[in-house]
Amino acid sequence: MLWAAIDPMEYTGKRLEELRANLHPVQYKKALLFLRAAKEAVCAGTLSFTDAFEEDYDETHGFFSRKVSFPDLPEPTLIVAHKTRVKQAVFMKWADSKSIPSYRQSLAQSKREQLPTTVQDGYQSAQPAPLLLPLPAFLDQSHPCHPIELRAGAEVWEEVVSTGAHERAKSVKDAMRAALDAHPEHRNMSNEAKKRIATLANWKKDGGATKTPTKKSLPTPDE
Repeated sequence: MLWAAIDPMEYTGKRLEELRANLHPVQYKKALLFLRAAKEAVCAGTLSFTDAFEEDYDETHGFFSRKVSFPDLPEPTLIVAHKTRVKQAVFMKWADSKSIPSYRQSLAQSKREQLPTTVQDGYQSAQPAPLLLPLPAFLDQSHPCHPIELRAGAEVWEEVVSTGAHERAKSVKDAMRAALDAHPEHRNMSNEAKKRIATLANWKKDGGATKTPTKKSLPTPDE
């Protein structure tokens, strides 16, 4: 999951196969491919492990996980991936030797390939990339740093402005909240999240009723 720029801490206790509806299709596909490649490498002995487990079965215990002791290797169809451990340095070296870039590295490479070239003394060279990662629009859901609430704010802002919903509501903030509540993707967000988004997308911060000016009293004859 990390190799596909997916934060596993956001899905504690969940296996990758359970998260298809929650992840961007590109990242989900890459994570599955990376997982399959790593499992096959462990089972072939080309990616060394510190702990490996297989799924086993007997009539007494039913299905259970059985530890595989070196020099034995787990079977590809039986390996329990989420219990099998490899050292980070070993994995990084293996991925580099097999030319398996992470999702972030792929984005960086794509950005470098799009850089303009300069010609000097008859030689053509690419300008160096100033950043490790490209900076696509925040609406790009494939970006590993994609801010969901910021995208939601942009989407409801566009909807409210294009339909003139703010002119029919008590305030811009109310129109934004109504748009969030009706949006097929964002309506299930928490109330706290909707409140933050509606506040962020509200361009008219001076809410409240207009104050009625008081008439200045006329001076009395004595004055």
